[in-house]
Amino acid sequence: MQKNARIIAVALVAVFVLSAAGPRLLAQAGAGQAAGGVKIWTSDVCTDDTSMVAAHELKPILLVAARGGTFSGKIMVESGSPIKGLRAAAGTLSGPGGAIPAENIRMRYGVDLTECAPSNNSPGRWDVLLDAPPPEVPLTDNAGRLASSGRAVIPVWVTVKVPRAAKAGTYSGAVTVQTQDATAVTVPLKLEVEDWTLPPTQDYRTWTDFIQSPDTLALEYKVPLWSKKHWELIDRSFKLLSPTGGRMVYIPLICRTNFGNEQSMVRWIPKGGGQYDYDFTVMDRYLDSIEKNLGQPKMVIFQVWDICMSLDSLKRGLWGGDTDTKHNREELMGKGPRVTALDPKTGEATVLTLPRYEDPASKALWQPLYAELRQRMVKRGLEKTMLLGLMPDLWPNQEEVVFWNNLSGGLPWAIHGHAGHVSDVIPGNKGLYKITDIGYAAFVYDIVYNLNPELGRMYGWQNKAMLTTFLRGGALNTASSMDVREFQIFNITGNQHGGGRIGADIWPVLRNKADRRSGEVWARYPENNWRNLDIADWFLAPGPDGAVATRRLESLIEGIQECEARIFLEDALLDAQKKARLGSDLAKRCQDALDEHHHAMWKTVWNGEEDLKKLGRLENGRNPTESLYTNLEKIDKTLPKWWTGPFFARMKEETYKGQTWFLQGWQEREKKLFVLSGEVAAKLGQK
Repeated sequence: MQKNARIIAVALVAVFVLSAAGPRLLAQAGAGQAAGGVKIWTSDVCTDDTSMVAAHELKPILLVAARGGTFSGKIMVESGSPIKGLRAAAGTLSGPGGAIPAENIRMRYGVDLTECAPSNNSPGRWDVLLDAPPPEVPLTDNAGRLASSGRAVIPVWVTVKVPRAAKAGTYSGAVTVQTQDATAVTVPLKLEVEDWTLPPTQDYRTWTDFIQSPDTLALEYKVPLWSKKHWELIDRSFKLLSPTGGRMVYIPLICRTNFGNEQSMVRWIPKGGGQYDYDFTVMDRYLDSIEKNLGQPKMVIFQVWDICMSLDSLKRGLWGGDTDTKHNREELMGKGPRVTALDPKTGEATVLTLPRYEDPASKALWQPLYAELRQRMVKRGLEKTMLLGLMPDLWPNQEEVVFWNNLSGGLPWAIHGHAGHVSDVIPGNKGLYKITDIGYAAFVYDIVYNLNPELGRMYGWQNKAMLTTFLRGGALNTASSMDVREFQIFNITGNQHGGGRIGADIWPVLRNKADRRSGEVWARYPENNWRNLDIADWFLAPGPDGAVATRRLESLIEGIQECEARIFLEDALLDAQKKARLGSDLAKRCQDALDEHHHAMWKTVWNGEEDLKKLGRLENGRNPTESLYTNLEKIDKTLPKWWTGPFFARMKEETYKGQTWFLQGWQEREKKLFVLSGEVAAKLGQK
């Protein structure tokens, strides 16, 4: 069973067994019990199918959808012997006013990220979604380890991209699944398109802060930095992230940072006498890739600082036995930023260590670079998106902040840290030493959720402070599909705009002596390790020719689409003029559906109905589970103590019941949001 994943109840139901003679019904047979043959069933995308002892029902795939979104179903294929020759295909979907072509239906195959050293933050089973099936699906045990006996199991993901011009109604088609040793099986596919169109992804108001890693791609695919092939790989990563509406971009102006970048994206060209020209080629090409494949960014954070530059770097973030970090920081103590120097004749890139920002010589070095950088951002229409970074819990000193404040004309800073005062992130409050603003924060603590909307509602997407939740320690890797789907909804119904400091393609690319994946790219530069704030999750995975999506990315995308429907309805209800145009009946139906959706989300954490009515605003928790439980503890002395054996037993019981209940009606609740959004759009003349 996947580490830390919540348990989902799976019933023993009927299953079809495929053989050369065709399909036959095997009633009430456990998947681990039937010998021989190939079995197939349709599976709920909110489950992770980690149970190997339960059979499942083969039934039509039903997708509830809004125009402009992507929606997935899942088919599981299982055999008592290795599966060979697997293939799946979908035909055209026919419906009102025409058809949705087969090109809009993507078939992918779930596999495990292989060759990983044991890790507490490894994703669960079948996380990597490949565009082509593996030649052979081997036998594995329940934990996914290769075995001489066991079951061969693989999910087939069916993802439909709904055209923005599609007419509302039900579209019907089929998916055909075939293996080398079994007769083809046809699974009906129904797509119910509701009469509402999602906003363009770059107009999403749900905030998703992904961090892309050029260096991971270069190392994984053994291509030179900034080569043609490297740029193709970068383009591909951004394109895969585009359905999330991601809007954060990080441009390292220094090298060897906590993100693991070997080079700075602006290279310094020596011209003698301590003077330099500046090569912006990499930065410009990176922004080109972003704008082409992801969309226009809303924040561009220029990295000009990291923890190794602090004069207090030996006092913070050092753990016992960590000699590399201590030694490297000692070597760099009192030195300034490191950048990439480029020899234009040979193309050789080297590390150049500059004076500290407090040194008067720094202004003459950095002022012309920043002036040209800003002009390039002005030409792109991005000058208002600029921030400086990046701060962990240890901040740059006041002299360093003053230097960049004077140089940049007062740009705000970004922080990825454990905690901070929300008031410090409100624009105009000058939360950084009262010198300049903190314009963006991804925090582990000081997260606020809202449990019972009847006791008050919150709208994180409206917060003046640009706050996001940072789930550290690889929590988004080990989370269940249901948890990932709900992640952003918990945020926007609380006090956060969304999720922050999320790894995109920062999978373990470094290998140990046994040639097993053992570390992320940032581990190359231990002087800038942030310890338990290091990025430990990834939503893209290594495919044969470049990054591919994961099941968690698809879950996140669908959850964000629900967020956007919620925000559309909430925006109308919060605007007095819009609400008046809806009329009292429609306004009430919208609020009732939002509250029902909100309540169902919290039942995935805690099933007790009476308990869920007791609390509204939840503070001082790192995640919904901790926030709910620690606040319940304060009013219910009969609960087991947090983080004890009885606590885990109680949580297991509550989530088991709550998530089993959730699975029975989640599509109907999603449908209500989409249908009501269509009604509201019609009333507001937005169709």
